[in-house]
Amino acid sequence: MMRWVCLMLTLLCGGQLLADSPKGLEQDDFAWGIRLQPAAASPFYQLELPLAVYRGVQRADLGDLRLFNGQGDRLPHELTLPTAQLPDRERIEPVALFPLYGSRTADLQLLSMRISRQDSSGSMSLEQHQLQRDREEVLRGYLLQLWQGERPLTIRRLQLRWADASTGFIKRLRLEQSDDLTHWRALPGAAVMADLAFAGERLVRAEIPLQGVTQRFLRLTPVSGDMPLALSAVDAVIQENGSARPPVLLAVDTLYSGAQEGEYLFELPGPLPVRAVELLPAESNTITRATLYSRPAPGSPWVQRAQGTIYRLLVQETPLEQTALPVGRVTDRYWRLTVDAASGGLGRQQPTIRVGWTPHRLRFSARGDGPYLLAYGSAAAGLPSASSLLADFSELERGQLVSEQIRAGQPFELAGRAALEIRQVYDWKQWSLWGVLILATLLLGWMAWSTLRQMNRKDSASGDS
Repeated sequence: MMRWVCLMLTLLCGGQLLADSPKGLEQDDFAWGIRLQPAAASPFYQLELPLAVYRGVQRADLGDLRLFNGQGDRLPHELTLPTAQLPDRERIEPVALFPLYGSRTADLQLLSMRISRQDSSGSMSLEQHQLQRDREEVLRGYLLQLWQGERPLTIRRLQLRWADASTGFIKRLRLEQSDDLTHWRALPGAAVMADLAFAGERLVRAEIPLQGVTQRFLRLTPVSGDMPLALSAVDAVIQENGSARPPVLLAVDTLYSGAQEGEYLFELPGPLPVRAVELLPAESNTITRATLYSRPAPGSPWVQRAQGTIYRLLVQETPLEQTALPVGRVTDRYWRLTVDAASGGLGRQQPTIRVGWTPHRLRFSARGDGPYLLAYGSAAAGLPSASSLLADFSELERGQLVSEQIRAGQPFELAGRAALEIRQVYDWKQWSLWGVLILATLLLGWMAWSTLRQMNRKDSASGDS
């Protein structure tokens, strides 16, 4: 009996081993590929997906896309969509700097007025010359003109500069702001400037944050005592708000007329992340009401994405246009445009349609040697596991780890269109597992029948005796 139990367990374990050895995707499972050649050594690379990838993928979520190194090993990757706004930037501009000299008991207000003047518009500005210091005067502080013109700037911080040779100091500074050099308002808190040296090390504190500063002039004076040294210059770190990220424009090659008047149909080459659709009437002085629809597949219902007035006018030889229909971010492939035909529509000529879209950003780990292969287009590929490659790193560290110095080559064929066909593949491992299970079931049935037969024989022998 134990012999048959051991045989059954061996069959079941063997079937389980056959089932637990899945085959991963390889390069030949994809239709097309693009070589990626790095120009600098880096642990991670990042690039925008080329348009050819959108033309070749089969899944709208780009799930049939993989990365391989030069040895054919798969590499982890992630896809992200950039925001519609470019990140804020910083630029540095010098600030007009005026020293305030006077006796230790002199009024700072008078010192400020000595180097100011009133222009023709009645506003205050600073004279562009240095004041001469009298023999008994000391440096009381500095007056800064943060910007010129009428529009204020968003200044994040000030960077102080002085001569490298210093005797060592740490000084708390008082900050006051004004628009007319007469009325001053103290800023909360106190800034600190310092330059200390010890055992060959140097500690320099030369930045002053300016949260809440909205006025043109800033007065910089010590909380107590005199200025420790003379400043050579002051720079302002100015924040420039990020502008809208310009989309990539793609002209629609073929525009079909719909069944109704004023209806146009067009198809995109792939699941492009569309942000806006531009409708350019062929004839000038055209104005109409337009509605835009889209759907992911031919049999799906139409979903309204945008509606607005489109016009292209010529006013005294000056063009006046409104041609864009924002749609947010849509990856549908099939689109439908309707215009108000009762009011004239777009005229006799077909319009020009351009799609504004933003490519995905591909980031991958550079394990192994290059060149790397971006393979795409496969009926056998499923969605890869979602994971963030650099989730445990700070924004500064990400900028140091990721390089964009990588060049994408021309698309070429891997398995071709054969990889896009759903093939009926007979998995011998799966069939072997089913065979083992059926054999084990038959064996159990035979063992039960054999045991029952032996029991019946024993009962008959006992009755005869």
